[in-house]
Amino acid sequence: MSQTDAASLDTDAPAGRAWTALILLGVVYLINFMDRQLFAVLQEDIRADLSLNDTQLALLGGTMFAVFYATLGLPLAWLADRTNRVRLIAACCVIWSAFTALSGMAAGFWQMALARIGVASGEAGGVAPSYAVISDYFPAGRRGLAIGLFSIGAPLGIAAGSALGALIAAALDWRWAFIILAAPGLIAALALVLLVREPRRGRLDPAVEAVSVPRPLDAARAILASPTLVLLTAGAAATSFAGYGMYQFLPSFLMRSQGLVMAEIGQFLAPLFLLGVLGAIGGGWLADRFGRTHPPAYALIPALSVLIMAPFFLGALMVDSGYASLAFLIVPISLAYAWLGPGLAAVQTLSRPEHRATTAAVIAFFNNLIGIGLGPLAVGAGSDWLSNHMSEGEALRYALMAGCAMFVIAAGLFFAAAVTMRREAPPSLPA
Repeated sequence: MSQTDAASLDTDAPAGRAWTALILLGVVYLINFMDRQLFAVLQEDIRADLSLNDTQLALLGGTMFAVFYATLGLPLAWLADRTNRVRLIAACCVIWSAFTALSGMAAGFWQMALARIGVASGEAGGVAPSYAVISDYFPAGRRGLAIGLFSIGAPLGIAAGSALGALIAAALDWRWAFIILAAPGLIAALALVLLVREPRRGRLDPAVEAVSVPRPLDAARAILASPTLVLLTAGAAATSFAGYGMYQFLPSFLMRSQGLVMAEIGQFLAPLFLLGVLGAIGGGWLADRFGRTHPPAYALIPALSVLIMAPFFLGALMVDSGYASLAFLIVPISLAYAWLGPGLAAVQTLSRPEHRATTAAVIAFFNNLIGIGLGPLAVGAGSDWLSNHMSEGEALRYALMAGCAMFVIAAGLFFAAAVTMRREAPPSLPA
């Protein structure tokens, strides 16, 4: 670590400073998902303007994005474990915001692909280092709620991207939506650098011996040595496979299969995404409430959440009315992020302080490669294949229904993680 970085370490980290860090990191996370959701809500206009099919949409919003997002996340997280994490997050935010603006200037598939790859490359350095910073500001017994609060950036970002993207596209066009909504990321990056200080690694983990300089493969070895971390990784990947496939094509389903228009997507779907805030906060709070004396709660809450989501998503896809679909979506969207706080808090608590960002990135590598990379692609390719036998609207409906099976598989993996966590986690967690 350089002298400059050492001088910037926040060794005291009073409560107010911890909350400032959490809020600003959450804002950056919100912008991350807002920029990502823009493509999903605008993809019907993009499809018509650039003459794309569903497989190409899935490649742009899913597979191509995921390959770079997941792969670059590993070296960037390893760098974060060795340098100033806050500055790295801010720099990455600037990069993905610039490429968001360039997405609005694409004239064809390959230009859009390069722009989305740029967005993915920047976003790769945002999330895993944020978890590590939060874990050095909040103790183990409060990490579930802290990461749950951080995670509300996802539903807030999706809601903002859906509402603002639809609004700007209706008033101007889809290109201006990308260009205008790139600006908040630049402002947030500056605020992060000016207002958040880098905390000392492991400052809230007194039971751990002196923090050492991590080697690149240490985190991978630690994950493979822990059945709980392996199962949490698999559960997160299965959840994301179903979830990202659903969320990328949900606006298209409501427009193409259920007859809603762009203005209605912004008016009705975007507010529904705000319900994810309840699950993100509630899941983290419940995990901390029961997990201090019963650590498996950090895996049981994700298991129950994703298990409940599956039948309601199926109901939303099976009804004939767009408004009925929106009503069915209330429950699963409310629970969509309930697994994040508990699951990721468990990962951070079971990881050593010196490679927490890298551990999170290794898990995110599989989560994103399988979730973002294959989930939307499976739906898009399935929709294109089924469209040879039925209408485009019905083809997309059945492709999305097939993807819901992964929620049940994810629930089983999280239940298994709860069993192994009984042996691996301490009998109680410090408050």
